[in-house]
Amino acid sequence: MMNGHTDAAAPVVYLNEVSREYGSPPTVALASVSLTIEQGEMVAIVGPSGSGKSTLLNLIGTLDRASSGTVQIAGRDVGSMSDAALSALRAFSIGFVFQQYHLADGVSAVDNVATGLLYTGMPARERRARAERALERVGLAARARHKPRELSGGERQRVAIARAVVGEPSLVLADEPTGALDTKSGDGVMNILRELNLAGTTVVVITHDRELAEGIPRRVSLLDGAIVGDERDAGSECGPAAELATAGSRAGEAGRNE
Repeated sequence: MMNGHTDAAAPVVYLNEVSREYGSPPTVALASVSLTIEQGEMVAIVGPSGSGKSTLLNLIGTLDRASSGTVQIAGRDVGSMSDAALSALRAFSIGFVFQQYHLADGVSAVDNVATGLLYTGMPARERRARAERALERVGLAARARHKPRELSGGERQRVAIARAVVGEPSLVLADEPTGALDTKSGDGVMNILRELNLAGTTVVVITHDRELAEGIPRRVSLLDGAIVGDERDAGSECGPAAELATAGSRAGEAGRNE
């Protein structure tokens, strides 16, 4: 069975000369984009409306297919995969967080989170138990039985994050995760995403907000369907998970050399 963990040697996201065109005559949404995101990184994909952010999100999330080029997610070449295989890849390896939450109004927080495991084949009791743990992870254990209308915007987004990570995916894609929130709630959501990243999850935040992006260690800028910038903070060449793997490798080498 496929799970949410990837081969440590493979990038979580690998795009090589990827283009996406729509319609006839074709409109180019992405043009020859190449991008690698290693396991454990936290990356902002930033750009104005119409820059290609949503198209790139859909390709990384395997919700759409490239017109040309290579797309590999969690070590899998998605261009050669069937729709059923792509659904399985999303179920086990990718978590999505959207600006508008997409929670079922008449369902409790814990049941909303449990829907993140519907396509895994996991028994209902285990789905619910994992959902409760995921809500505890985002600080909402006490609100597990509340319905979305009984929660604040920030709490709803935390429920959405819990749903995204309940299956322990290797990659979380957050599309404008603070766009519908006040500053305090938005800061809380970003802190949760940072904590997830520190625990080893690869986090990609898609945003038009450059101030928010500046608080993320790596920033990939898009304009007119092309990457026009790729900046990293000093010391962020690899994410926490990659740093831990490197440290473990060095420790092992030291032990062998003694």
